[in-house]
Amino acid sequence: MLNRTADIVSTAFIEILRNESISLPEWRVLTVLTDRDQQTLSELAAHVGTELSYLSRIVAHAEQRGLVVRLASPADKRSTCVSITDAGRAMVRLFMPQARALEATWLRGIPPGDVEVLRRTLQALYSNVLDASTSARSSGRKLKVAQRARNRRDGPAEK
Repeated sequence: MLNRTADIVSTAFIEILRNESISLPEWRVLTVLTDRDQQTLSELAAHVGTELSYLSRIVAHAEQRGLVVRLASPADKRSTCVSITDAGRAMVRLFMPQARALEATWLRGIPPGDVEVLRRTLQALYSNVLDASTSARSSGRKLKVAQRARNRRDGPAEK
């Protein structure tokens, strides 16, 4: 049920983004940078939940479109940070009302307290799945990406 719901949610929002030829991964990058600007590629990969090599292509495409820029890191000049541009912020402002309207439609009839419980439950489920899968020999690509992203964000899980 969770997988089917996620597929429908993604598909519905992709249709909205298609109007401006923006991909869902680019949208995620822009919204993450809106919340916390100037991140290294590693930090951004952890927050977006994707592989560094894939994220690098997403950022390059967004940079070509003028939605983000790469800058020398203020903390370490050898490192690069990604920052959202005014055009990127305008793109977020353009789509955020539609994203919020979709979310409100999907959550209609669910009490706010239950929505918070759902969010906490999904976060715990996600964490438990990653924890339980650390010893799996044949982990899927998405699982490995999620584990690497969490390790970059939080450090390796204690055993």
